[in-house]
Amino acid sequence: MDGERQLVVATKLTANGSDQGEMPALLDEVEATFKRRPDTVLADAGYSNEQDLKELEARGIEGYVASGREGKKGVAANPEKHPATHRMAEKLATATGREIYRARKWLSEAPNGWLKHVLGFRRFSVRG
Repeated sequence: MDGERQLVVATKLTANGSDQGEMPALLDEVEATFKRRPDTVLADAGYSNEQDLKELEARGIEGYVASGREGKKGVAANPEKHPATHRMAEKLATATGREIYRARKWLSEAPNGWLKHVLGFRRFSVRG
């Protein structure tokens, strides 16, 4: 979603239930469409994995990716085995990190509501 205009800027439909490993392809789609990288990425825990977090860092994109479900006690990332995950957890533990990540909720709700209510898009038909 574009935070300013609340428009969907990239989509990808896969059979991957957790979205892990899908972030680089979405970033590539955004870059191809807009001819520039996003400055910031907010993503839920489904996108949280070490390789994707390293990819965000390598591309110079400021990422805020949850490492677990809100309100659930998660397992702390081992800084030696998962340094990018550990850095992300530390960033989200700060007041600034929590405030920035909190915007993810309201950024995605309006466009999703519009797709569901106005367009009547409630489910996929998967045949064949």
